[in-house]
Amino acid sequence: MPAFTNHQHQFAQDVMARSGANNFCLFLFSARPEQAGVHFFCHYGMSAQIKTVYSQRLWAHDPFLNYIKQQGANTQATVLDRGQFDGDDSQGDSYWSYINRVGYRDIVSVIHPYTPEIFLVGGLMGQDRGREYGEISASHSVIDDIDNFVGEAATELMSSLIAPILSAAPVATAVGQGLSLSPRERDVVKALQAGYGNKQIAAALSLSEYTIENHFKRLFRKFSVHNRTALLAAVQQLGLL
Repeated sequence: MPAFTNHQHQFAQDVMARSGANNFCLFLFSARPEQAGVHFFCHYGMSAQIKTVYSQRLWAHDPFLNYIKQQGANTQATVLDRGQFDGDDSQGDSYWSYINRVGYRDIVSVIHPYTPEIFLVGGLMGQDRGREYGEISASHSVIDDIDNFVGEAATELMSSLIAPILSAAPVATAVGQGLSLSPRERDVVKALQAGYGNKQIAAALSLSEYTIENHFKRLFRKFSVHNRTALLAAVQQLGLL
């Protein structure tokens, strides 16, 4: 995935601050037997040692990952927190033993599925570092923001993977298909390309979120696509950005 923009770095740290968490991570989880494992894209506040231990072996005992692996890909993102697993001794003993030892008190995860075996996972963690630590505030606004952040990262990752494939295909022209972007549509798509969510696009363009949603609906119809990843791929292939 391309490096995070300054906006994305600032946004992730702002969500951490508002939630009370002092760790945030984003990683790709593959449950495919021949390629099982995790790949981190960022790990704010998480020590390199914890990241290494988790990447090498701990992920296989993570009840969050085992849960979503059993559920498979759904049409909507999944939000899980530590309270849903505490007290369940049927799995994850080694995971909880390590997590408790390094001081993780609270965990909230948002999972966006690509396929029944591939997931993008964002996690907020509250780590006790020798001081009194309050619970993570998993308010609706925090969950919505972290959900949007993970969803936008998922879109950007998929777009970066699709782009080389599309560049090798015969190039269609926007003129040939009678397609174009209005100045306002171009502003919206450029903001999407920069990693902004609806709320941030609305603020940047001084429009309502309702108006931004309508812009996307019209753009989806115009370019015969069903999601933002496909929209970005289409306008890039047509040379409209």
